[in-house]
Amino acid sequence: MGVNGTDEEATAAVSGATETGPLVADCAVDAAGVFTVELDLPGGIEDGTARVLLRSRPRTGEQATDVTLETTPVPGRPGRVRALLPVEPVLAEGHWEVRLSGGGVALPVAAGIRDLRALVDRTPPVSAGPLAVRVPYAGQEDRLMLRVWRREGHVEAGGLRLADGALTVRARLVGVAPEPGARVLLRRRGKGGPQHVVEPRTDADGGIVFTVELAALLEEEPPRAAYWDLFWLPSPTAPRIRISRLLDDVAERKRVFVYPHTRVAGHRVFPYYTVDNDLSIEVNAPAG
Repeated sequence: MGVNGTDEEATAAVSGATETGPLVADCAVDAAGVFTVELDLPGGIEDGTARVLLRSRPRTGEQATDVTLETTPVPGRPGRVRALLPVEPVLAEGHWEVRLSGGGVALPVAAGIRDLRALVDRTPPVSAGPLAVRVPYAGQEDRLMLRVWRREGHVEAGGLRLADGALTVRARLVGVAPEPGARVLLRRRGKGGPQHVVEPRTDADGGIVFTVELAALLEEEPPRAAYWDLFWLPSPTAPRIRISRLLDDVAERKRVFVYPHTRVAGHRVFPYYTVDNDLSIEVNAPAG
């Protein structure tokens, strides 16, 4: 929706907005998480009225939230503006669409150049407070989107090794102090599903390593197809933390990172990342 109508009405209301194709915005994210957007203004929107609008994609039963960013002219580029989303405010976790607002309309924006070099092999932040991650990506119809994660504590999955009927995972704790008695919990998806606990160990770099014997996920009789989600349990009384991979430039890892499978008692078993970049294990039922 535009501010006062549909996307089609909003676009038509701005003279020249589609004469040279869709609005295209370039963007970048630095190592601190500052998000910068640049784009050329269409006819009908003046420099002084142009704003970049971030609109959340609401879940069922929720209302969309808008965050408005002021724009400034780009030096030496007449008609081109820049908007900046600093580290604060911390956006809610989810997907945010980038739009251009002005003159009473909010126009969709296509994704142009995305400079995400600062996010590659990102070093975990050491500052206090929740972890906030922002990764721009091209969504449906190439619209510029911003994927946001906000975690009070985080366990960053690293290398995965699938061999000899076991999955070994290396990970790093971010904003979570290692405590005696910490464990890894595997919980089968679904109400009242079984759970499996694994004891981690510390590696030479200060990270954690744990190994899941995959046969343990097939102990239920009869074994069946299932999805197992992985959590970090800092202590017996602390809230569990989803094990994920967030600290790089991949917004939707499920479509990009595809791992090989191994066979355990006739089942195909393999790790994968969910649509939220959380680490899980899939167990497929035997053929026939």
